[in-house]
Amino acid sequence: MKTDKIYNIKYVDAYYSYAKSIDQTKLSVHEAHGYIERNADNIIIIFIKKGGANNKRTIDEKENIVKGLIIPDTALVSVVDTYQTDVLKNITTGLSVVVTWRDVVYVANLPRYDCSVMYTEGVLFRIEKDHIVLKNPETIRTYPSPIKNHPGRGLPTYLVIPISFITDITITK
Repeated sequence: MKTDKIYNIKYVDAYYSYAKSIDQTKLSVHEAHGYIERNADNIIIIFIKKGGANNKRTIDEKENIVKGLIIPDTALVSVVDTYQTDVLKNITTGLSVVVTWRDVVYVANLPRYDCSVMYTEGVLFRIEKDHIVLKNPETIRTYPSPIKNHPGRGLPTYLVIPISFITDITITK
């Protein structure tokens, strides 16, 4: 999928909370406007830099994305609402789990075309129809290198992850 058209993309993203307690949780809808390309199961949204016929680019050129987002194709609101998976089969709240998931990435001046892969340990606090909530999450970005703690500013108390982002979940205790 490559286009010269400018699109309005609606997507969801994971988010951290530093609150002492958490009541209702829901996935917020975000919007981005720009040129769209697909790379495997990633959608690249290239923010509008300049208009005109000379602003064409392709992934094959492996050039830097001046500014943009890379989102999992499962982040699209139209997909999240109908996403089906067995990843949470036999998983219940209160268990210590490890979740591997794909994250939305903001890029600027990088030749990057795929989402980050995140590894989070925590207690499964809540399961909703479209997201899970982990308590006391500890997250590291495992891809791309270097491996790095996430987020960079202290340990959050909760992490909300769209179920459609999860690639694997295992019980640790």
